[in-house]
Amino acid sequence: MMPEVVLQDIKKPCDGCSITAMRATLTNSSSQLPLAPDTGIHLHHIIFFNQGVKDIVCPEMGERFFGSGDAQWTLRWNSHGDYGYKVKAQDRWDMVVEVMNDGEWEGEVEVRVLFEVDTGMPEVRPVWLDATGCGRSDVDVKSTTEPFEYTTPVWTSTVSGILIDVAAHQHDGGIDMTGYLNGDELCRSTQLYSTQTTEQHISAVGVCKNIGRTRPGDRFWSKARYDPVLHHLTMHHGNPDPVMASMGIYIGIE
Repeated sequence: MMPEVVLQDIKKPCDGCSITAMRATLTNSSSQLPLAPDTGIHLHHIIFFNQGVKDIVCPEMGERFFGSGDAQWTLRWNSHGDYGYKVKAQDRWDMVVEVMNDGEWEGEVEVRVLFEVDTGMPEVRPVWLDATGCGRSDVDVKSTTEPFEYTTPVWTSTVSGILIDVAAHQHDGGIDMTGYLNGDELCRSTQLYSTQTTEQHISAVGVCKNIGRTRPGDRFWSKARYDPVLHHLTMHHGNPDPVMASMGIYIGIE
């Protein structure tokens, strides 16, 4: 596994615009084509931080506004209303990325991030619920033989708006992650596994769209389930790698 890389002050797609969709992909540098599942190369995780805005959950850090992994899903904010993530000239972006190779394939790969942009869109704010709270997202595996769970700290809403997009990021072994609003189930983001290779990896995630509203005082949290019997954990040198349990809730501000 390639060590986690932190890239600071990366190039933004634009200034004074709104991002309406984002997607991170892994590409073969030689062919410029997406990597086939049987290469064993995986996008372990990628997270974007906007150091120009305080995170709404953890104001001591920059705003976490995009995350992805093996699923390489498209995060879209304008599917139910013309919302977008605002990019300002003074914003400074950092990125954390980790790529894994558990196969025999050798070669150079590129992590590509695709953007769809527009102007004058109402603002979307990301709410990042993480098992570590305001930590680095990695958590130790609780068991290699029995199901286990992680629960995020509670975040109390300070804004009003539409819940336009909710989805989770987990690592192999993950079953699903469920978000709760005031004690009621809000969204269950199921991890879907590829059947194209002998080693199954997460290849898609369930996304909930346009599922209600929030107002100041609402309480959000989420719970992640792992089952190492049903789906294997990622192992190196006989030990399980740390896993992640993060849920992004995107609010269209009113």
